[in-house]
Amino acid sequence: MSGAAEQVAVLRGRVVEEERALAEALDELAVATRRSVDPSHWIREKPVLWMTGAVAVGWWVGSRTGRARRVSS
Repeated sequence: MSGAAEQVAVLRGRVVEEERALAEALDELAVATRRSVDPSHWIREKPVLWMTGAVAVGWWVGSRTGRARRVSS
């Protein structure tokens, strides 16, 4: 094999390795993106915080609804 043919073979090998590395990086990025967008991930991390927030929002909405009923009566 000539020097040029060897260089081409080496470059093709590098390209194949780089393509594999890029595919792995894209897979990792896709997983990270899905995880950051998925609310269940965040809820699993801090369930007490989310439950406290849900109770607070429910209490706030309920108190506003109760006040509106009392005012209109």
